[in-house]
Amino acid sequence: MIHKIMHSVVFAIVLCVLTTQSAKSDTLSAASSTVTVASPVLNVQFTNEPTQYDPLLVEDGVGLWMMANTVGTLYEYDGRGTLQKALVESMSLSRDKKHYSFKFKKGLKWSDGTEFKADHFVLAIQRLVNEPVKAATIQFIPGIDLSKTRAIDNRTAEVQLKDPDALFLNWLTLPALAPIRQDMIDAYKKRPDPVQPTLAAYRVTDYKREDYVSLKKNPEYYNVGAVNTTEVKIRFIKDESSLLPLLKAGSLDILFKVPALQVDEIKKVATVYNGEVEAVTYFGFNVKKPPFDDKKNRQLVRDALYSKKEDLAKVLKTDELPALFLAPPVLWARAQSRTTPPPPSKTAESIEFSAQSDMNSRTQAMYEFTQNELKKQLGWKMKLDMLDWKTHYAKLKSDPDPMFRFGWLNPVSDPWLTYQIFQGNSINNFTGWSNEQYDKLLAELRQENRAVKKMQLMRELEDIVWDEAPGVPMLHQVMKFAYSKRVSGFRSNSFGAILFREIRLR
Repeated sequence: MIHKIMHSVVFAIVLCVLTTQSAKSDTLSAASSTVTVASPVLNVQFTNEPTQYDPLLVEDGVGLWMMANTVGTLYEYDGRGTLQKALVESMSLSRDKKHYSFKFKKGLKWSDGTEFKADHFVLAIQRLVNEPVKAATIQFIPGIDLSKTRAIDNRTAEVQLKDPDALFLNWLTLPALAPIRQDMIDAYKKRPDPVQPTLAAYRVTDYKREDYVSLKKNPEYYNVGAVNTTEVKIRFIKDESSLLPLLKAGSLDILFKVPALQVDEIKKVATVYNGEVEAVTYFGFNVKKPPFDDKKNRQLVRDALYSKKEDLAKVLKTDELPALFLAPPVLWARAQSRTTPPPPSKTAESIEFSAQSDMNSRTQAMYEFTQNELKKQLGWKMKLDMLDWKTHYAKLKSDPDPMFRFGWLNPVSDPWLTYQIFQGNSINNFTGWSNEQYDKLLAELRQENRAVKKMQLMRELEDIVWDEAPGVPMLHQVMKFAYSKRVSGFRSNSFGAILFREIRLR
């Protein structure tokens, strides 16, 4: 899922890095105002606009963050990242772990007053199975037998899986499996904007492309009394220079990205909050192209960068964590360690290769740091291929450079999601690398619930990644938020999502 992270995030389900948007003129005029007016509206900054508003197609981090507040799902993650029931009152599972029965809460209504029916959930499943889409999260969903998936009555639905899946309830937190109506599907086809009926805490009331989305409390929400903030305005602001003035003017309450060079100044007017998330930034190798079709060359890069990751984190000034393993610390025991490899010697052959990435100040600094280290330690010349996000992503899916930078943010909480970026048949594996034993262990991990066994499988997967080096994990993301003094109850979960209903405005 889900692909954009670090400076943006990408879910991801596929966490991905996002396209640059310019700040609007009204943003700058608001920043210049010296008058602060108390407002019932929570003003939130997203660096970019979601790439999709159709729940079936959403795959980027900002899209998932917004839909955590605007799309009603059967299960959800709260502000701590704990999986819990949402629209569901109860669930039962057959002995073979393939047949689920869901009983929905009484009196559920859509925001436009329409009565909820279990058929709306079944329609979402039928759409997911029948429509050939290639969103990053779709590959994760297990096979579903539509002939035995049905609504028993208005409050009861049954789902039949083709094979057991220990993560199925986790998948039910994703927008793609959220109940939907046929009139909404028709509307998305005509005009894919977010102004649609909802079962969630907030309904979208206004939308201006590349500018803002306005939300209001859904009066039909099943737990409307727990919604503390009545109105939210999400503003798409990429221009980092405008953020501090907007905070000072009271025109912004929450920043989803604090510029590294402005942290000290922002701390004077707001609280800066670091949130660890289930995300990794890594260098991947195209194993079908020289020089990284040779495992020894991949290992040389791995060893050259291993002890330099902490230095890189300091250069970026983002408080990100050096990645000694592929799995982030929030999923992987912090006590885990491995012997530091000796620094490699310069090779007799001076190798030249190109390395692609999306273009922004963070990745530029990351690439220049890596370029210098590989030249100093190996005598290799790394040519930078900096692209806009859409071009970078399209090239990864078709013909990536010998080396590339990418980021992955888990859309649900499980280490399987992280490791699948190197799975042989994964649409999120851009390396061309595959390993039969790796895929076998990964299949076991997906179905494993025992903590000790899960950790054992993770160790074995990490050992294969280390030895084969299809990629080099570099940093684990720490999202740096800021919130104004009138905000209380702020927290973010391990996917970087903030539930606006939990926030109170002083």
